[in-house]
Amino acid sequence: MWTFLAVTVVLLIVMIGISLGELLNDIAGGRVPSGLLWVLIGLKMPDVLSTILPLAVFIAVIWGLGRFYRDQEMAVMRASGFRWPMMLRPLFQLLVPVAIVLLAITMLLAPAATSLAQQKLEDAFRNAAEWGLQTGQFHVLQGGNLILYVAGVEKDGRTLNQVFIQQIKDDREQIWVARKGYYWLDREKGERFLTLEDGQVTEGGSNSLDFGIMQFSRNDLKLPQPEQRQKKKNDNKDELMARRTTEILFSSTADEVAELHWRIAPSLAAIVLGLLAIPLSHSAPREGRSGRTLLGILAYTVYANMLYMSRGWLANGDIPPVLGMWWIHALVLVISLLWLRRQGRMVGKG
Repeated sequence: MWTFLAVTVVLLIVMIGISLGELLNDIAGGRVPSGLLWVLIGLKMPDVLSTILPLAVFIAVIWGLGRFYRDQEMAVMRASGFRWPMMLRPLFQLLVPVAIVLLAITMLLAPAATSLAQQKLEDAFRNAAEWGLQTGQFHVLQGGNLILYVAGVEKDGRTLNQVFIQQIKDDREQIWVARKGYYWLDREKGERFLTLEDGQVTEGGSNSLDFGIMQFSRNDLKLPQPEQRQKKKNDNKDELMARRTTEILFSSTADEVAELHWRIAPSLAAIVLGLLAIPLSHSAPREGRSGRTLLGILAYTVYANMLYMSRGWLANGDIPPVLGMWWIHALVLVISLLWLRRQGRMVGKG
């Protein structure tokens, strides 16, 4: 248990660092508001835990049982009549609670967190303060292709005063100056706009003298969209991740069946990997545990990639829903049992 907790903390720190880097990149590109940085990281934790907990319990079992082999305690126990059922009982005291926690996370907590994150983003798109706009400062977005300056923000958090925008598209440059502006969101298309009032736009080319000035009373400027809201054709992955489990539990569509199987997979993987860790934990008296751990991580990588591929096949209709991802769990389980039998650790084997 202590090894499991330690490995979980280490993996959690690594995954938080990765998530932080991805979000900072999105913030720098103007796709995510800086005011929601830590909120979004917190809401990503259920999804992160569903990924690292099966690996953490896998490594914990390998290290825990490997210690028995290195200290010759396993040889003494087996000589004293220790058999397979006796090993399962304490092992499942760890595997079953972890599997139950994973099932609760993937079935209940993760969809709710994803839905809340999407709602937070939608609310932030209409709020300049949440978006991270600070008065009197130039905000560089899209790698320098969009520069935004606001002299003041009113108390409602969405109305901007004295707006300056520099936008570069291909070889054309536009300078927008307006007395007032405010955010609004097109809910149907999921696109975010900045409406400017009482201003002018100056447009010209970097390689020509073709310049133009236009006065306007109102103009809507489309702003960069967050990656989470950019939808490809026939791709509703984000919406599926945010839907309740009860809504897709009895669905017959391929993508919803794939999402349901994906939510069940981590809890089953924790139990299957725990059983696979038993033969992997076997080591010679003077053999270090790093080699077995690396072999275990390799096995976990293959297992996880097979689940990812099976998810895509299932969503695309390449494999029947009845088969789903069960065949991968069954395959790894059979390999574990055959490996145990070959090592002579099944019931009645010396």
